[in-house]
Amino acid sequence: MTTDTTDRPRLGASGLSQADWLDRLARIGRDHGFFERLGPEHLALFVQEGNTLVVSFDRAARVHAEEPDGLPPGFEAVRKREWSLLSILALGDPWFRSADLVAFFDRLAADGFFDSFAEVVFLGFGPASGHAACAYSSAAPGASVLAAAPAATLDPELAGFDRRFLRDRRRDFSRYGDAARLIARASQAVILYDPTEPVTAAHAAQFRADAVQLVPLRFTGRAPHRLIASGRLLTPLLRALARKRLTRARAAAMIRPVRRADPDYLWHLAGLAQAHGQFDRARRVAEYAADITGEARFTELAERLDPGAGS
Repeated sequence: MTTDTTDRPRLGASGLSQADWLDRLARIGRDHGFFERLGPEHLALFVQEGNTLVVSFDRAARVHAEEPDGLPPGFEAVRKREWSLLSILALGDPWFRSADLVAFFDRLAADGFFDSFAEVVFLGFGPASGHAACAYSSAAPGASVLAAAPAATLDPELAGFDRRFLRDRRRDFSRYGDAARLIARASQAVILYDPTEPVTAAHAAQFRADAVQLVPLRFTGRAPHRLIASGRLLTPLLRALARKRLTRARAAAMIRPVRRADPDYLWHLAGLAQAHGQFDRARRVAEYAADITGEARFTELAERLDPGAGS
């Protein structure tokens, strides 16, 4: 006998259905700040604790599906009452372009909401969320920004090289649109990117404001932020940024140990060494990676590359 599960709600990483998850966010907002629906496409969760505010941008579907506790990035420090959080979650429009959201940020700026905090940090990972963090930071002049692989703009005259989001170019970017220009109002901005990814690097190169520090993370791909999540580095990075101490060198140093233990990064290094005929180096990388990660693919690669394995 089989059980029909087609009508069962899909559970997220926290074990909650989307409806129950949204109810949980609403309760948190009601008890500690506010929870607003900004038109049909966006949600805003505000939790007031410390005098540092983190403003994060993410897709609601990703947070529900992937975050073990079902809570937006940055919430860990909220629990410790280190800072407050304003989480903007996209239900439909992943580029945060809705008129309701634009009006929301205009209203916060006009009401002096951001001025009520000692420090404001904007956070966004990936092309769309990173773009939003950089662009909307202009609503809080003097804020800090941490973004990974952000799109600078979708304007075809400035980003014609990027063919990934052709349909999204139709969206209204007349307000909070040119992230590379708007980020100039920030006091500091740290942007993580992979210089070996041509499109990502081309976007990063457009962020030329004095406050911007580009942190190149070679061979981390189009989602270098996965290192931060997997290595529990987000809170330390945000803490350093809020204290105006997150330099390019410090960010790279904080991420380096996690990168050196990342299976995908190590696999890429081993493959690159093989492509250049450096088989002894590839074997050493594979042996190191096998010890660090315990993954069988590295053990098998090291054995294949061991010149004495067949003797």
